[in-house]
Amino acid sequence: MVAKAGDIATAAPSKTLRWILSAVLLLCMMPAGAHRGHAVWTDIVWSGESFEIVHRMHLADAIVVNRYMGGTESIEELRSLALVALYVDERFKLLSAARKDAAIKLETIGAEIEDDFLLVYQEWVTALPERFPVIDNFVLLDVEPEAQAFIKIKAPGLDEERER
Repeated sequence: MVAKAGDIATAAPSKTLRWILSAVLLLCMMPAGAHRGHAVWTDIVWSGESFEIVHRMHLADAIVVNRYMGGTESIEELRSLALVALYVDERFKLLSAARKDAAIKLETIGAEIEDDFLLVYQEWVTALPERFPVIDNFVLLDVEPEAQAFIKIKAPGLDEERER
């Protein structure tokens, strides 16, 4: 049997072609699973004479923060890390309820890259408080308005998790 040009155009697609076309259509309809949300994770841990505070954000968000702060160099550069640390320092505050929401002095120690995250380190030198201060946290909100914040606080008599 000899196939003519008109027969090929009207012939039904093969099962393999149907399967491939169906798979492509299904893949196109699936939501993108690789997208991740924007967030900052903060751990506040009592270490005997002070609270150690570590903020962790995705490196991609840190690059956006660096550019927002006027940085033009690679995120691995010391100046870029310092700009991100300064950004966090300006947007993460502990407020004393006893002193009419006065900001508590935190010392920003530095920042480093670890795997796919940028970490900013702070310290609050204090005696163990009876009540933990109010947290005023705006990290990432001006560059990613839908960003989330997850905060864990660990100290004697205090094991708490908060979200923004």
